[in-house]
Amino acid sequence: MQKQGTLWPRQFGGATLVSACASEHIGILTEHYSAMSNRAASFDLQAETYDQRVGLPEQDCQAIVRAVLALAQVQAGDVVLEVGAGTGMLGTWLALPPLCYIGLDLSRGMLAAFQQPLLAHSDTLLLQADGNAPWPLADATVRVIFSSRALHLLDLAHVVRESLRVARPDGAVVILGRVQRQDNSVAAMMQREMLRLLRQHGFYGRRGGPHQRQLLAAYSQHGATVLAPVVVTQWTVAWTPWQSIEAWHTKPGLGGIALPPDVKRTILQALCRWATETFGDLHHEVVSEEAYVLQGVRW
Repeated sequence: MQKQGTLWPRQFGGATLVSACASEHIGILTEHYSAMSNRAASFDLQAETYDQRVGLPEQDCQAIVRAVLALAQVQAGDVVLEVGAGTGMLGTWLALPPLCYIGLDLSRGMLAAFQQPLLAHSDTLLLQADGNAPWPLADATVRVIFSSRALHLLDLAHVVRESLRVARPDGAVVILGRVQRQDNSVAAMMQREMLRLLRQHGFYGRRGGPHQRQLLAAYSQHGATVLAPVVVTQWTVAWTPWQSIEAWHTKPGLGGIALPPDVKRTILQALCRWATETFGDLHHEVVSEEAYVLQGVRW
């Protein structure tokens, strides 16, 4: 049994699940990687406003988790790993008995926000760790690897390699979730122009959709079966160009990459000019449809 507020080594299926876990770590187990501190700090700054900026309604979060578990065909005691757990918007509902939940995130600030509702849960573990470094989990222990709007920030080959290492040999799934927007929505058009401006300055941003397709293809090359996409929930959103610019202003970089401050400033100024010319007004509101879609692979 886990003592409240302290992480103890835990055994699942006869194997040590997290080899680095030790009782002297309080609250959140911290994996120290020399290259991650600056990037972690940038996400820490977003912890307080993250859910307000990109959060989903509670009923939608619960529906997404039900769909994930149905796709995964989980059983009691199965280990669920969430890569990019963040503030626990979805992980809070995954971290319920009879499953054993592990949430991994680069940001200690995000995980600190996540930790509060989990204090009474015995079979949960939050790990601060760099997803681009070896994941601090033992081999062949994880039944479900889930990630929502996060894996496009990580190196594709590394994610595939680590997934294969930690996945249970008797069957495992990787399930990816993302928000899908209409191509002609304000948010989608603003993102395309932002990525074009990045390329113009010699930087190449990351888009969730193309990266996800490449990732699924890479898994299939290792013998995985690609699952059909599942649309879990849909909604109508009213969005303005200024909302995109304001959201990007609060981030440390653009397009999932770090940028020199002067380059970021120049790109955002150019975006303001482009959006004014395209939409007539930075605060012009356009209604469009969005959906939360799951897709994954199974071994």
